Amino acid sequence: MTEVQLNAMEERPPLAAARGGFAKLLQVEVPADAICWHRFFGALQLALICLLFLSGALMAFAYTPVPGTAYDSVDYFQFSLPLGNVVRGVHHYAWNLLLVVMGLHLLRALIVGAYKAPRQIVWISGVAFFLLMPLFIITGDLLPWDQKGYWSTQVRFSIIASIPVAGDFLVQLFRGGPLTGIVALTRLYVLHILLLPCALVLLIGLHLYFLATRGLSEPLSGNTTPRPRVPFMPVIVNRWLALFIVTTIGLGLVVWQWPAALGDPADPTDSAFIPRPEWWVLFLNQLVAIFKGPFMVLGSAIIPGGLVFLLAALPFLDRSPERRPSKRMGVMIATAVFLAALAALSVMGYVEHFMRPEH
Repeated sequence: MTEVQLNAMEERPPLAAARGGFAKLLQVEVPADAICWHRFFGALQLALICLLFLSGALMAFAYTPVPGTAYDSVDYFQFSLPLGNVVRGVHHYAWNLLLVVMGLHLLRALIVGAYKAPRQIVWISGVAFFLLMPLFIITGDLLPWDQKGYWSTQVRFSIIASIPVAGDFLVQLFRGGPLTGIVALTRLYVLHILLLPCALVLLIGLHLYFLATRGLSEPLSGNTTPRPRVPFMPVIVNRWLALFIVTTIGLGLVVWQWPAALGDPADPTDSAFIPRPEWWVLFLNQLVAIFKGPFMVLGSAIIPGGLVFLLAALPFLDRSPERRPSKRMGVMIATAVFLAALAALSVMGYVEHFMRPEH
């Protein structure tokens, strides 16, 4: 190309816009404590999501969404391909850790009053993000087509069916017929690898945008001294990369010691198989078990839905500008009662499903 052609290319709007956007990004400064020892849960969530996307993409290369063949493809990937057990193990442990980190992140924001004005929309987008993640687990459990995943999905379909008005429609939408077969596997696979990731990326983008426009929550000390600021690039980006590397190595060591389990192939005729719920859903399973028969909807929809509504509406229920926990005893007591009930139901569920001889 001639020099005139190169200059003309450089002046094209897309290239100029990209160059200008990158230059502006280099000038962005954020509070120095955006990622620090007491404020890193959000950055850790992003690191875990990146690991889940990367490991999931690698597994998708070898996966076949057909009953029977699906199990063989997962078995081949984990036990025959180089580092396949590490990749699947990282995917397995990353979502477990992600649920814990999300809960801690939400709890910290609640305790320090980070949901108060002008950050209400930041809180609401965070709650939406928190609610989206379990859908990845629900849609992903069936994909290996093993006994645990198949029968856990059957239990979840029965719980969804108890939801008034929309329950049967949702089950038919996910399952595509009277039985859980290739249609259900294909639909959950598409949700898991395409639709839900797109929704997640959109939510992450909105959450980061709201953070950038509404700002991080101020320290509770009430100190009016301006907070130190550092360049977003490279300081904050380097901190995040360090966190990503440490997280990757840590999960890799865990997987090396405790590989992810893969049970027997799914047998739709084995109705005697009793799936044990995952730790994160023990409380919900126990809640459903308490309200049986016509009252099942209380445990499957009304109580969980009411709690989610209260959580999302918290910025509008607690409008006082006070953020110190000692001055918000009503919210703190309600949070403590909720956590105590969550722990009690989880312990009851653990005893029911893991300690009784019949299980």
